[in-house]
Amino acid sequence: MSHRGLGERMSIQHATRLPSAAPSVLDIDDERRAHWLLSAYTDPVWNIVSTGEPGRTATIDFRITLADGRQLIDAVRLCATVKEYAWWVRDVRYSRIDDAVTHAIMVGNLMNVAHALSLRKIWTFAHLQPYDLEQLIEECRYGADAILHASQRVETYLKELQADNDIDPKPFGGLPRYSKPGSNALSNRVESGPILSACHLPAGASKLPRVAALIARAATVNGLKTRSGNTTGEIASLSNVTVQTLQRSLDPLEQLYAMRRQIKADTIGFRPFSQGAARVAAVKGVGVERTPIPPPRLALHLFEQSARWVFEHEPTAVAAMATGHADRTEVVRMTTACWILIAAFSARRAGEIDDLREGCLRGDEASGWWLHVYIEKTLQRKEWIPVPGLVARAVEVLSSISATARQETGTDRFFQWQRSDGKVGRLNVSRHLDAFAATVKVPLHGPRGKPAVEWHWHPHQFRRFFAVLYFYRFEGATTEVLSHHLRHFNLEMTKRYVTQDPEVAALWTDVEWGYAGHVARSIVSGERSVSGAAGERLKKAGRRLVDIFRRRLQVASPERVGASLALVMQRQGMVLTPKPWVTCSCPGTRDAAVNAACRLGSPDRAEAVGPDFARAGPSVCASCPHAITEGARRSVVDAEVTHLEAAAASEARQDTLFGALESARVLELTQVRDTRYEKAAPLTAVALDEEKP
Repeated sequence: MSHRGLGERMSIQHATRLPSAAPSVLDIDDERRAHWLLSAYTDPVWNIVSTGEPGRTATIDFRITLADGRQLIDAVRLCATVKEYAWWVRDVRYSRIDDAVTHAIMVGNLMNVAHALSLRKIWTFAHLQPYDLEQLIEECRYGADAILHASQRVETYLKELQADNDIDPKPFGGLPRYSKPGSNALSNRVESGPILSACHLPAGASKLPRVAALIARAATVNGLKTRSGNTTGEIASLSNVTVQTLQRSLDPLEQLYAMRRQIKADTIGFRPFSQGAARVAAVKGVGVERTPIPPPRLALHLFEQSARWVFEHEPTAVAAMATGHADRTEVVRMTTACWILIAAFSARRAGEIDDLREGCLRGDEASGWWLHVYIEKTLQRKEWIPVPGLVARAVEVLSSISATARQETGTDRFFQWQRSDGKVGRLNVSRHLDAFAATVKVPLHGPRGKPAVEWHWHPHQFRRFFAVLYFYRFEGATTEVLSHHLRHFNLEMTKRYVTQDPEVAALWTDVEWGYAGHVARSIVSGERSVSGAAGERLKKAGRRLVDIFRRRLQVASPERVGASLALVMQRQGMVLTPKPWVTCSCPGTRDAAVNAACRLGSPDRAEAVGPDFARAGPSVCASCPHAITEGARRSVVDAEVTHLEAAAASEARQDTLFGALESARVLELTQVRDTRYEKAAPLTAVALDEEKP
């Protein structure tokens, strides 16, 4: 098995974009002179100094390896852009950088991005598209390793090397060994350089923790040592970098766009961050391990089935606990279902939910229920947040299950139970999430081009469940039980409470942006039939974007065109708020409120901001310029019409004012249904390309 071309095999396949030469610049070395640049502009390595501190120096080496094995200086258009950035970033119009080390770090971050583009076979920043940017942002969240796909590529190479060695054994498993300069004698220490070269990775990747650990593990298995002395080879998960580090990775892209009229090389053709790199970093810089985010369809299925489990199995579970004949499997399943419901509506960490105690619930069905949970604010403390009745039922079930155990141990914690032998056991829900998901038959997940498999659930994924429920609950998932128990519950109130925690607020915004992208992709692909003023504008914009992609000979897949449409939505300030009858796109501004149909006739209309959902409804939103009417939401209007027709036809309403009003309302809603929902249509069929996995 050959290891050549590993970078190409592991690259993300996109349309082939051939490099072309950048325009030559005469006497550029004479033109580009600065007090901080000690080298010629055209040199492959720059020596730079800090402003006002000549003793503080740094080096910028433009000869980093790209994914195809070439050096950056060989990719003319990419290198030209990186060098222009390295020059102009010391200009006060674009940054306040005057420190040599910081300067080198920022240019190094852009070179990592250039390597990431080469993984995608993109050879100029001018070909960067919003879809590529979405992927880059997610990779930047987890540092240079994720941007370069470094540990993934090294692990693949080492596995292939081991497979070859199993067939044709070599000394030390075929791993390269270090030799001192000027000496041919090989040591018993592994040499990482040849491994990185085989993977087409920059030399600096050897310092990445996961890469170093993978090489150390292979070395130990094959009887070699490492320079670091690491013999454990423990492979830690990739975790979010800090907000500051993430912003330093994103800033060069924003600065490149700002420099677009100044630099002579290729640059980004669109504003990369409509809300600014700092805002994106604040949202995406949430401290979690890099684990996949469950698709909304799977999350909602698990959530719905948890609600069903609590209501359908509660009598059996509680009765079994009362008689001392509880089955451990049933107790664990019931406890897990309760945990999931509480997690979704509190958005708290797993440990904080595990710490819930007797007395954390107050209220009743008439006045509402409140849960006492930990909220991370400036002052870390517990607060009471509103929850629906199904969460109150879950807490009451946990109280019943743990009652005898709490009495036995003298503690007030919920997650414990007394077994039939009288001993008390602790309930660790996080260990049983996958088993419960399998029990309630959560659908398999099949990423494009890969076989469908069971989803692996992590406790911290549940922090975004409330946001997923808020945005995706009308997206076709089966949620009858949830809908029934949420019919009188104000989700907006819970949103205000849980997003007081900055970390949850960031997660919320992340899901909100993801939902906007989901809506944009489904409109472009024709999966979503829409009408209404805003819906028609988005279809028109989507059609125009497809034409632009075609004229530029670029891949026009739903993912790519959808990402561009989502960017248009961001620039227009659209704020998507799903309602049962419509998706509102009204921006949270005074100008938008003036035009909103739900603000018509309001005495404070001139000073209002955004929509007034208390006055919204199918007939009101029908004429609103911010409404995205969807054919899939027609059932809500049908149900309302059926209800009103039955009420108006009842004997009690005959010849009464109420009956006349209800009949008039039926006519009004029927007209809305026929003119809006019936006419909701998908984007006119256009030939879209398929995005290769």
